[in-house]
Amino acid sequence: MTTIDDMAQAAYAIGRRYEMGDGVAMQMETAARFYRQAALRGLPEAQHALGFLHATGQGVPRSNELAVSWLQQAAENGHAEAQHNLGVMYAEGRGVEVDYQTAVKWFYQAAINGCGPAREWLESRSDEAITVG
Repeated sequence: MTTIDDMAQAAYAIGRRYEMGDGVAMQMETAARFYRQAALRGLPEAQHALGFLHATGQGVPRSNELAVSWLQQAAENGHAEAQHNLGVMYAEGRGVEVDYQTAVKWFYQAAINGCGPAREWLESRSDEAITVG
């Protein structure tokens, strides 16, 4: 018997193959469709992937607001790269108002979860007073 989690993992795996052109022709629209199926089932990796596609306009219309929405879901589900990318969105005001404190919160969480770029971002601002609220 297949569980919803298995279905989400399978849809995500198919989406990755289409995004990377792994054994199939690269088709970003198809990748996005499979990512959406998995994201709607709550798979953080798919939520992050779909958010990234919306942020970059690959295979879907570019929408910073949708990117933030999907990244937020993945970040709240503990996905370190999504936490980092959500921090970027808040730091740059993409799809949300610029909110440095929220950006730092997400960079900090991502760094705790092992995201090197988030750690580097925080270290590059080590001379600034950074607070996590």
